[in-house]
Amino acid sequence: MSSHCRPLDASDNEFSPTDQLGDEAIGYDSDSCSTYEEDVFDAEQADATGYETDLTDADDGDTEDAAALLGGNAHPPEYYIRELEAFDESAFDAQDYAPTSTLLLDRVEEQWNNYCTYIRRDPLACFESVSVKLLYMFFDWLLNQKQGKNGRQLRGTKKKSSLETYWKMFRLVYERAMTQKLDAKLNRQMHRALRRVAEKHGLSSEKREKRCMTIDDLKKQIDTTVSTTEKSFRIGECRMLCALYHQLLAPSGSRPKALLLLRFKHIRVSLARDPEGGPHKIAIRFTLKYTKGYLGSKDANTFPVPEVMWDPCLLLSPHVFFLGILFANEAFEASGLTSPEHLRVLDIHPEEQELPLPLKESLNKMFVFRKAVAMLAGYEMSEEGIPYSTMAPWIKRIGELTGFKFSTIPYNLRYNAASEFDKSGDISEGLRNLILQHSDSRVILRHYLQREIRADTMGIIRGLEPQRALVKNLCSLGASISKRRPTGLTRAQSASVNQDPHLRELVQLRDDLHARSYPSAKARQEYEKAAKEVTKERLRLRRALKTKIREEFDAQQAVQDIEGQLAGQGFQDMAGEAAAGDRLPQGDQKRLVEALRAPMDCKTIEELYDRRDAAINAVAAYCKVEENWHPRLPSAKKPPTTAALIKTHAKDPSEGSLLHNALLSVFEKKPYRCFLCVGKARSVREDDVQFARLVHEFHSPGDVTKHFRRAHLKNLRENEAIRCTACDLALVNEQHLKCHAINVHGTVPWPLIARQLP
Repeated sequence: MSSHCRPLDASDNEFSPTDQLGDEAIGYDSDSCSTYEEDVFDAEQADATGYETDLTDADDGDTEDAAALLGGNAHPPEYYIRELEAFDESAFDAQDYAPTSTLLLDRVEEQWNNYCTYIRRDPLACFESVSVKLLYMFFDWLLNQKQGKNGRQLRGTKKKSSLETYWKMFRLVYERAMTQKLDAKLNRQMHRALRRVAEKHGLSSEKREKRCMTIDDLKKQIDTTVSTTEKSFRIGECRMLCALYHQLLAPSGSRPKALLLLRFKHIRVSLARDPEGGPHKIAIRFTLKYTKGYLGSKDANTFPVPEVMWDPCLLLSPHVFFLGILFANEAFEASGLTSPEHLRVLDIHPEEQELPLPLKESLNKMFVFRKAVAMLAGYEMSEEGIPYSTMAPWIKRIGELTGFKFSTIPYNLRYNAASEFDKSGDISEGLRNLILQHSDSRVILRHYLQREIRADTMGIIRGLEPQRALVKNLCSLGASISKRRPTGLTRAQSASVNQDPHLRELVQLRDDLHARSYPSAKARQEYEKAAKEVTKERLRLRRALKTKIREEFDAQQAVQDIEGQLAGQGFQDMAGEAAAGDRLPQGDQKRLVEALRAPMDCKTIEELYDRRDAAINAVAAYCKVEENWHPRLPSAKKPPTTAALIKTHAKDPSEGSLLHNALLSVFEKKPYRCFLCVGKARSVREDDVQFARLVHEFHSPGDVTKHFRRAHLKNLRENEAIRCTACDLALVNEQHLKCHAINVHGTVPWPLIARQLP
């Protein structure tokens, strides 16, 4: 065994995947080296032939499992004979692909079938007689498609790289259908054919910028995440999870989808002793169990994240956000551990190195990143995970609000991690590939490193000190940041799209159908379809206009700044109407932002703990806050809020208060307020923006009915516990709720289809 072990002084560069493959092929564990005593023991166990028979040498060998395997038979011989004759080997011909990859391959095969049907040929026969001209016309036909399923307008292919990716997928579809690879000569010919197709359709050969989100950019991104009022997350915990997603993605360099599959059982929290002395630190270990599994699952990586005691920026601390989420959900197994103040009094046994802080077993299968769902009385956290199709738009929108010019994607953090690991002296090449789960270094060179060289090459060749910080900033997302860059359209810009000729034709068609939409159900369906087309076209035009304005901003704004400074006028505020609606954080969100932005001016450990615990408590409190449950109110109807902090209301608010008057009003015959919302306001601070939305008056009782149906009855889920928040009364079912609404609170839950309940 010793001949297969690395020397103690061997560097990482001397170890190759080929060596590891050789060890595994002969059954040795390349990660462990035997001592002299172990070699002697193994020699004593060798058989007469001189070959070692110690099962512990096998990779992951387990003596008990081997003994059980060699023991008695669980089935008679006839069982295995029958199974052997019925065994189907064809099920193992195809390669294993992830469900998403299989979905893409099925989609490509469907397009091929549609193409063959369109030219009146059999798809399988076309596979058997595939040629360059047949494939050339297939991709030409594909790029000419304007509509997809159910008449949906396609975005269209704009990049040559997308066409090349589609070709690679087609080869896999061909291999799956014909159980053999495409001819090598045909493959070479298709490279030239694809170039001609790309030129014919004007596809761009420019590739996406692989810009890194540096730690400074990340700080600004998270600060915007917690402080913006222009992006709603429905419930505060989702906002905190979005920030935590950034914080865990940055140090791990994980694939974005793998991190979203993180469950509570994959995270360990403990109080760890610092070998260098000082106070105990909170340590978080998270294991990325589910990751990209081409040709089988991969070994999971576990990342330890120790707490930074004298942290200059709490916005970058995953411990603050994760502990806040845990305390908000009462996730610790120890029933007495309910607040961060309890952590400072805990100690570690003198003979141990850490004190585990176990989580409840009931959370083991629950996703860490969960999405919010609409319920009868508002939004609540579900057990369903946040899909990537939801997280990616969140990050993109936050990037726009932060001021970045380029679209922010989760891979920006993976690119940055790969770049930093590549330059770090603490991480070897092998460890970097292990973290990023790459087979070799060619992957990072081909797909991860920027084509903007992140080095001061001029300073290096001149023998000067390289300007590393400046060059790093020039190649990052932060180089393009500008708070003046438009993040939306003004009212005038938004209304300007109504003059588009095609949109006006769709509006005219919709209006014509509306005039005759009542005689039949078919006419109403045609009208509804036309109305949807108008909405989709208007949104498409607004998105295109917004993109155009953002692309033209840099050049136009630079010219104005230059001319203004040369004229002695300085910089001009070009934010305009788009920024007029910006609102400062209020209530719980304001306290959250203040706690996370608290400066590092602590002089003692107690002050340090106070700063950290205040931030954790602010995160925990904000997890329960609902955001924008109601539409934004006109400024004239917004009731004044007090600056003083008001504690949670009791069940009986003080007489004459706004909440008291609102509660009385929902028992009138024709109320102007929603009784469920007013009842919910009893647990909200009056200085919170949510309170104003919950107790505001509608224009008419009919509007209350519309709101009750759309915001409450529509979101009532099966087997959901129903309770009237105004009366604090449990209700039996939806029918009971409707009768209670009209009999007690005067709200007509149209359509009412039941008699009164006692």
